[in-house]
Amino acid sequence: MRICKYNFKIMILSILILIIAFILLIIAVIQFFNIIFRGYAPLFSTNKVFIKKILEEIDKNQNYNIYELGCGFAKFLIMAEKTLPNSKYVGIEYSFLPYMLTKIKLKLIKSKIKIVCENFLKTNLQDAHIIYCYLIPDVMEKLSQKLKNECSNTLIVSYRFSIPNIKLDKTINFGNNKFYFYKI
Repeated sequence: MRICKYNFKIMILSILILIIAFILLIIAVIQFFNIIFRGYAPLFSTNKVFIKKILEEIDKNQNYNIYELGCGFAKFLIMAEKTLPNSKYVGIEYSFLPYMLTKIKLKLIKSKIKIVCENFLKTNLQDAHIIYCYLIPDVMEKLSQKLKNECSNTLIVSYRFSIPNIKLDKTINFGNNKFYFYKI
């Protein structure tokens, strides 16, 4: 009788592992499809050291509406919230899995960051004071006109990739990394 219970537990555990592996495979295929065919940026987070360097450039004596476009796990916003606690934060993420995981994480840490699952090219950015993005060049080109049309007196910080057709305010080199600052 004990052998049957043991085998049953192993069988249930094996089935659960297969289900989880299947779900992860589906997620990987969806991510691959989104990157290759829909032009989404792959999910890369900015290093905390780099985020700290960006936040050093921002006046701490003001309250801002801060957006992170393609926020992934909202690492920039989480660090900004600690540095600028009285500001408002909005993360825009189109991929469902990072959106859900980040939403759960923000609830667990009791953050006031609002995360939205939508295409940031359709998000109204008119109230943004600061926008942070780490996006691929193809997406930056699409974003350029939107920023010109919607933003006024807005600081835009881009990590690694410049935004075409917008006048660069300054560049900060940090090792082999570049941060592009724009004021629209």
